[in-house]
Amino acid sequence: MTKEITFKGLLYQIAKTQDDLEQAYRLVYQEYICRRYIPKGYKSDLRLSLYNALPNTTTFVVKQEKKVIATVTLIPDSQLGLPMEKIYSKEIKALRNNNRRLGEVSQLAISSDLFPSNLFSLFNFNKLIFVFRLFKLVLDYALYVEKLDNLCIAINPKQQYLYKFLSFEELGGLKYYGSVNKAPAIAKQVDLSNIGLKTSQRKGLYKIFFSEKTPISKFKSKYFLKSYDLNYFFKEKSDILEKASSKEKAIIAGYYPGYLI
Repeated sequence: MTKEITFKGLLYQIAKTQDDLEQAYRLVYQEYICRRYIPKGYKSDLRLSLYNALPNTTTFVVKQEKKVIATVTLIPDSQLGLPMEKIYSKEIKALRNNNRRLGEVSQLAISSDLFPSNLFSLFNFNKLIFVFRLFKLVLDYALYVEKLDNLCIAINPKQQYLYKFLSFEELGGLKYYGSVNKAPAIAKQVDLSNIGLKTSQRKGLYKIFFSEKTPISKFKSKYFLKSYDLNYFFKEKSDILEKASSKEKAIIAGYYPGYLI
């Protein structure tokens, strides 16, 4: 039976521990399995990628009684590029060539136990508010910690409704994403320099996102991966490092001096 979320006792926070990350990656895996986004032969019960090994990649979670019930990850641009460049290379490069600091929103997952529908609509108000509170953390981190200019995302067309609320605009048309079992995708982006102005036209939304700024102190407890985390997540729990190219391994090794990949 589906439990109606009440928002009482929920913790919206940055991932602070290895367990937070592991629960988040497992939730993404479970929800992607439900949506048939996981290709056959995937050798892990966690869903993550090489981008999760980057120190600037940041995962946010919603916890209820120590259990992660929702998660989303922010991946700032790096030498690895952004995950969605695999199918939206021209679109991302065009933004980057305009000296924009970019980040990609990825790995959004909400426990299926919380809401009866996977879709976002005006008739699913609680789900919208639930996700808005999570995205508030992402937005403040992108603006005030990473100081990004644009947030980008590749989404299933069925989820467009949510991102219209959040002032995302079209970046690239319909394509098919190999890393999520050839699911359909469209690219969206939002210019963070004017998101406040755009959002001000919707008073309720503006209040959620801009009435208060998340204290920077809340982000200082972010969990940074150690060498043993690399072994655990990317060697023991998955074959991600094994499948990485020599160039990719060299990039990751550069962030962890002395670590042998």
